[in-house]
Amino acid sequence: MNRKFKNTIKSAVAFVFFIFIAYGSKDTDSSNKDKSSSNTESNINTDSKSTQIGEPLSTKYFDVTINSVGIEELVNTGNQFADLPKEDGIHYLIINVTFKNTDDESRMLTDGEVLINYNGKEYKYDRSEMIALKGWGLMLDQINPLTSRTTNLVYKIPAEIVGKAYYRPGRASKNDLIELGEIN
Repeated sequence: MNRKFKNTIKSAVAFVFFIFIAYGSKDTDSSNKDKSSSNTESNINTDSKSTQIGEPLSTKYFDVTINSVGIEELVNTGNQFADLPKEDGIHYLIINVTFKNTDDESRMLTDGEVLINYNGKEYKYDRSEMIALKGWGLMLDQINPLTSRTTNLVYKIPAEIVGKAYYRPGRASKNDLIELGEIN
């Protein structure tokens, strides 16, 4: 086989693999899907079943516990090549979280989102920073039933933002929130 053909085959296999991963992580239960697409509806529901730092929040597949929360100007991972440097106008919200799989099969972990009410407007931070070190982030991780994984999730937020913050685990229902406290 020539080299070009081998590269085409490798690319096709990689594409199929990523499609398989994406499809496999899809939640097949439609009961947790939000039916509203309105941008005026708040994501922070005062009737939600929110918990505090240190208390587990039971979702469909996981018990999620926030162990600690911090705001930093830079992220020191212990590895200079993986650290996130100080940026003007930016703070890093670092959430140390434990996920325990309460289902009867392996489940993929997803980051979730941080919701902050600032000046009467709600902001949703649903993209965590990628840090390629053990103990930092959730790069397509799966955990077996009744096992736990603790990691640090890092969200980049504007330094100017202040207000009450909440964390909603990935694949959790709209009312599943963990109160993080005031961002100052």
